[in-house]
Amino acid sequence: MSGQLLVFAGSLAGILFLVLLSYALGLGRDARIADAREARELADNAICGFEARDIAIDAAGRGALLQDGAGRILLLAPHGVNFAARLLERATRTTREGGRLIIFSADPTFPVASLELGAVAGTWERRLKALDS
Repeated sequence: MSGQLLVFAGSLAGILFLVLLSYALGLGRDARIADAREARELADNAICGFEARDIAIDAAGRGALLQDGAGRILLLAPHGVNFAARLLERATRTTREGGRLIIFSADPTFPVASLELGAVAGTWERRLKALDS
């Protein structure tokens, strides 16, 4: 019986070591945007030369909208532990529920992103709708 207990304790210690190692390496964490500087950096990495003039970051840091001087709007949305960037164009449809802005692409079935923008959600909704004109 003590041999089985020793094997069990060794297995448990091995599992605990792997859990602590994955935590130390940052595995399994959500992608978050900390601030406007990081959002600008992500946007510039996605589209070289994209200089954001106005930025709205989701309350939990799970995405952002950025607008440059030319009026282009870039969406940063989580994709695994990284962010995917997408220039929003005419086929974008939006709905707003209070401070939450829900963005759809050409397919209105599934949203591309849902961002909690608070008081500026209405402003960004108008900007996205103005892309159609």
